[in-house]
Amino acid sequence: MRIPIFPLPGVVLLPGTTLPLHIFEPRYRAMVADALSGDGTIGMAMLKPGWDESPDTPPIFAVGGAGRIVEAEQLPDGRYDIVLSGDFRYRVLEESPPAPYRVATVDRLVSTPFSSATRAAAVCSEAARLLLELSEAMELPPLPGEELDAERFASELALRLRYDPAELQALLETDSLPDRFDVLVARMREWRERIRFLAPFRGAQLPSGRN
Repeated sequence: MRIPIFPLPGVVLLPGTTLPLHIFEPRYRAMVADALSGDGTIGMAMLKPGWDESPDTPPIFAVGGAGRIVEAEQLPDGRYDIVLSGDFRYRVLEESPPAPYRVATVDRLVSTPFSSATRAAAVCSEAARLLLELSEAMELPPLPGEELDAERFASELALRLRYDPAELQALLETDSLPDRFDVLVARMREWRERIRFLAPFRGAQLPSGRN
């Protein structure tokens, strides 16, 4: 399949998550207009380090996240405010010369599921308990209220665990859902142990009237 590619530094679109974007460059306004006249798909691609040294066609990571435009507003001057909803992961097979924006032939990547629904439920339940333990101490945003499938659950966890863009890209490139959860759960366990270790050293708050 062929999709338009929107390259940005430090931006990763994970499956099931949303991404608000302000579109101002003429070539990307054209991209949005074309997407809106079709099925609304845009492939987000994170630029590789050193991208600013190749201004014409800066290098991108081969694996990206494609989303569909679920909200769009065209401003009076032609700019757009849009929201993408992460739909699938892809791998770039071949790029066409930009005219005026980048377009690529891609493979849609299918994530490797858990061995059984029972195993998936057990891992997701443990991850949810860990997040709840950490939420109050670390002021983490709550998960969405609706029921989440395992892939979206992994994506929502990643956005709450303060991963940097390179770490998010690594998760996006991980085909195995169990492997993604291994990384996420390990991080939450590590944070929980740090919180428990530091708890005895947190002094009681002094009365407000004392200096």
